[in-house]
Amino acid sequence: MDGIVALDIGTTGVKAALLDRQGRVVASGYAQYATFAGGNRIEQEPEAWWQATGEALAALWQEAPTGMGIAAVALSGQMQDTILLGARGAVGRAILYSDSRADVEARLLDEQIGAAQLAAVTGNPHTPASVFAKWLWLARAEPARLAVAQTLLLGAHDYITWRLCGARTADYTTAATTGLLDLRANRWQETAIRAMGLDPAYLPTLRRAGDPVGTVSAAASQATGLPAGTPVLQGVGDLGATTVGVGAGVPGRFYGYLGTSGWLASTLAQAEPCPERGIFTLRHPDAAQVIQVAPMLTAGGNLEWLRGVLDIAADGPGMTYELLNRLAAAAPAGSHGLLYLPYLAGERSPFSAPDARACFIGLSAQTGAGDLARAVMEGTALAYRALRDTLYPAGAPGPRGPLLLVGGGAKSPVWAQILADVLAAPVQVVADPGNAAARGAALIAGQTLGWFADYAATPDFFPVAQVYAPNPAHGALYDQLYALFAPLHLQLAQTFAGLAALRQEG
Repeated sequence: MDGIVALDIGTTGVKAALLDRQGRVVASGYAQYATFAGGNRIEQEPEAWWQATGEALAALWQEAPTGMGIAAVALSGQMQDTILLGARGAVGRAILYSDSRADVEARLLDEQIGAAQLAAVTGNPHTPASVFAKWLWLARAEPARLAVAQTLLLGAHDYITWRLCGARTADYTTAATTGLLDLRANRWQETAIRAMGLDPAYLPTLRRAGDPVGTVSAAASQATGLPAGTPVLQGVGDLGATTVGVGAGVPGRFYGYLGTSGWLASTLAQAEPCPERGIFTLRHPDAAQVIQVAPMLTAGGNLEWLRGVLDIAADGPGMTYELLNRLAAAAPAGSHGLLYLPYLAGERSPFSAPDARACFIGLSAQTGAGDLARAVMEGTALAYRALRDTLYPAGAPGPRGPLLLVGGGAKSPVWAQILADVLAAPVQVVADPGNAAARGAALIAGQTLGWFADYAATPDFFPVAQVYAPNPAHGALYDQLYALFAPLHLQLAQTFAGLAALRQEG
């Protein structure tokens, strides 16, 4: 029996997984690498990705069933990276998506091309995080480094693809995050690139996810243990792989990611971009479709913050997530009239407000730790409702069924139930969420191999760990709370701006 090796080149490490035709992980391995951060600069070493890939695969081979063949290598990974590739390897460190050094260059793009024009062509908000701005920064700040490069790669998985087989390619999902892709035409926006004095010849070849791009070389085989000659398939950005891997790769289903940050997303046959509401419209692994994403800057990070604060104040063994969940479960729906705005680091969807901050409204002498914990969960869930209503306004087409839920916050039964109540929809917690991206990459590869007809695969391919049905009584209360919650960021905008000014003066 053959399997697929999926490599997910993440923000902190490489996950290697060997999956069978049912999407089951039969062996896996993981290896970490360092991130270099200072000020507004966040970088990683591409060669560290490659070394970690070898280490993760070495651990995988120790678990792999004897006699199981490898039909193909599938990849996913962090998107929106800026990686200069020369004749023999990376030219300097990769600039990560979260790096914001190109603020001046982003303003130059707005001035010379126009923010409205960029948004209209790319279908997405334009920020210093875009590769377009960072490429311009390299041309202005490090021209010698750019001069010795041959190709600009856009995702960590694409560097590993080059290491495996020599291909210099990019998938459409990743390309759509960079500010360089004409979303409607599915090609690089070369006119705008040339207008900024940059050469489109640096850009990789666009390939559909799952397309064969080469085979594992002898040198790569020696470094990784992958059999030489194994087909290497075009990878896909991690959001695209996760969307497919949780079962939302076909229209009519949507999912939420509840990690430190968060988002709601779904596949659509077609959609009108709306960057003015902070919605990202990305190409699906099938470049004829799109994935629309409404991101939330701080989601599960709100509970992480509260745990840290209460842990410092705790007199005893400390505050754990288990204890927080018990406290939240004991508090009533509505947290005794306490509302929480989950904007610890500002917000970008459904409104852009970098100065917004988190706050509790309704504190009293009777407020307890359980009320605080539950209010944080409820406030975050209310923000997810705002994301849903932005993505799918009342009366507009869009998924209305169960919400598939992944991320660390999905481990909390209390939080999952609150989400079901606030959204008035069942919540299905995805089983084995850590392998969602690997499962998605394998499903894409399986179509190339003829194992699956489409992104739906079979129900068994997308296991669900737990289902939470909405409580109508709680839902009625949350409707009232949402009516109070929704306008608060506008009502407090002047206050947030004044506090931001004081922070700058201090």
